[in-house]
Amino acid sequence: MKLKHKLLILSYFLMISSYSLADDRVLNDPYYYSGNMEYSANAFGGIGLIQMPSARFSKEGEFTFGISRDDPYRRIYATAQVFPFLEATLKYTEGTYKLYRPTIRQTWKDKGIDLKIKLLDERKYLPALAIGIADFGGTGAYSGEYLVASKRLNNFDFTAGLGWGRLAGSESIDNPVGDILGEKWFRRGGHFSLGGKLNLGNSFSGPYAGIFGGVEYFTPIEGLSIKLEYDSNDYSDAEGKSLNVLFPDPDDSEGFVIDTRFNAALHYGFTMGKRDKVDLNLGFVHGNTLYAGFNVHSNLNYEGAPKFVSPKEILNKPTVKPYHQLNEGWQEYLPNLIMWQLRNEGFIAHKVIFNDDELIAEVSQGRFKNTLHAVETASRVLGNNSPTNIRKITVVNIDRGIETIRTTTLRKDLVEQVRDGPADPSIFIVNEMPEYGENTYEIENDPLYPNFYWTIKPHASGTLQHQQKFYFYQLEALFQAEYAIKKGLYVNAIVGIDIDNNFDEYTYHVPDGELYYVRQNRRLYLTEGESGIRQLDIEYTTKFHENVYGRFHAGLLEWMYGGVGGEVLYVPDSYRWAVGVETHWLKQRDWDQKFSFQDFETTTAFVNFHYRLPFYDLSMQASVGKFLGTDKGVSFQMQKRFKSGAKVGASIQLTDCDARCVGEGSFNKAIFFSLPMDLFYRNRTTREITHYGWSPLTKNAGQKAATGSLYEVVNSAPENLETVRGKPWNISKIFSGFSRKSKQSS
Repeated sequence: MKLKHKLLILSYFLMISSYSLADDRVLNDPYYYSGNMEYSANAFGGIGLIQMPSARFSKEGEFTFGISRDDPYRRIYATAQVFPFLEATLKYTEGTYKLYRPTIRQTWKDKGIDLKIKLLDERKYLPALAIGIADFGGTGAYSGEYLVASKRLNNFDFTAGLGWGRLAGSESIDNPVGDILGEKWFRRGGHFSLGGKLNLGNSFSGPYAGIFGGVEYFTPIEGLSIKLEYDSNDYSDAEGKSLNVLFPDPDDSEGFVIDTRFNAALHYGFTMGKRDKVDLNLGFVHGNTLYAGFNVHSNLNYEGAPKFVSPKEILNKPTVKPYHQLNEGWQEYLPNLIMWQLRNEGFIAHKVIFNDDELIAEVSQGRFKNTLHAVETASRVLGNNSPTNIRKITVVNIDRGIETIRTTTLRKDLVEQVRDGPADPSIFIVNEMPEYGENTYEIENDPLYPNFYWTIKPHASGTLQHQQKFYFYQLEALFQAEYAIKKGLYVNAIVGIDIDNNFDEYTYHVPDGELYYVRQNRRLYLTEGESGIRQLDIEYTTKFHENVYGRFHAGLLEWMYGGVGGEVLYVPDSYRWAVGVETHWLKQRDWDQKFSFQDFETTTAFVNFHYRLPFYDLSMQASVGKFLGTDKGVSFQMQKRFKSGAKVGASIQLTDCDARCVGEGSFNKAIFFSLPMDLFYRNRTTREITHYGWSPLTKNAGQKAATGSLYEVVNSAPENLETVRGKPWNISKIFSGFSRKSKQSS
């Protein structure tokens, strides 16, 4: 392709950009999106055709888990539509045509992250445009970049794109970026022995770029579409090799071959309720290979029908005299009645306070995910049992023995609001501190302490892509117990009892890096401590000041370390940010996870900063200090909260232990998400949350002790109160001046 032609293409895309930024008429019209089909994933997990990407995206909050197979490739992936403009895919790829390592009888495995960014929404006469990076931060074995456009015409969705790296394997043209920006763009680096680097210097480089494209036809049959594409992927690493190196077919002399670059597939999708969907894909690729894919997906922004709606209620008219005027019998009866009624609504009452014209209750609860529901329900109980002088009602939330948020409302406002149903959130004032007068009476719930609580629950853990076997697993029963001596003072115990595992095959692990193995002896803890004490410690929590919290603990703090330490945290009334310090003296436990220790000991110390960003419900955390392996640096974490309360995030740790010191992976990093258990219940709500974290490799650098987070305790209730969290901004809101309405002239 001549340079002038490439410049014309570039000018065309610039013209699209200029036009689109000036015209905000995004195509939502059903005329241009006839039919009710949604776009589906390709073989790599991102929205696209069969093997190739498109410029289409899911709805924000969509989370997909799937598998696909087209020999000699097998894939497992998870995709999240994190923002309206960003799709992220975490994938494992198995190549059965070669060994993982020459000395290991296991097929090739590679992990990577794909990112796709929306550049332009589709307009009436212009296509949607997206840019993507494949195998971002991996070894580079499947790395590539692309620029792709998609245009919908009735029930046909057309896609065309230009690919670099792995996507430049066929119908290649000279790299237009090199012609425009210089010779160095014609050179592309190779794979990384350590992996884990971002490798942005390779982006859009190489001698050639590949042309790809295709079309998806949405049939009149609900859920069924047909996909056709031209595949530009580079398969030279697999061509001519056996389809399965472990079990070669003696009759297959050619191995893997490409007979054609044209692929075809059927996609069928159906819903399972309003939130959950299933996709089935079946096709023919390379002219000789069957392709199949299976996906399940759900939208984390979908909250579903309300499980709890506050009913209309006429609150009792006060008839009881002010508390200080009651006789001894009534002074005992009234707070006991309030505590009993609160318990019937799912609350644990720690204390009831009659403070002149204010009635205050300190409560804990696990029933309501939505903090407003909890506040209103408790306020109604107080409102129904108020003496005649009570003007204000305050509910104080207690988590782990410390006050995390208090809400105050005028009783008359509550009476007026609940007469018609749920109260308006605006009547509740957050963290208004009371002024205690002479007639202040605090009644403790004396029978509450000491208290013993226990539960048994199943727990699964595993290790992916080990040198010896792709997947190791363990299923165990976790016995969890808590002995609350008094408010804020607890003895915690977690004991794991092995049910089943495949650790008999987990006979070795090859640690790397230059630091002491503070985490990489994980195999020994798993195999020699199949059943053991995961945690046994004493914990004390307190509130030093209106905005200053503390937590201190000692004992077997986690499955690998015991010791003593603590944390002090400052949180302003806005909850927008927080800053804290923490330090621990730690000693490494023995492999069997009983009571004995090894010789290694260390001290960690951090300054932690938390900040809730004003847009897209994002929050970040930065921890600066000394880690377990004695390396010093920063841990940075970013997470996105969805409307359902689910969170997805990522973290990286950058320390004075460089890439060679770290070993394979170059630096420590992880992906994590948390899901409210409320999503899985049909007719009841709960505050329970399940957590899951994934790290591509277990490294010794950038490691902290797994002792929990005081900030998570303090922030749990406030973040589920919209008046505290606030409504997040987004890009369109910023550019539109926070309003779509035209300004009226005065």
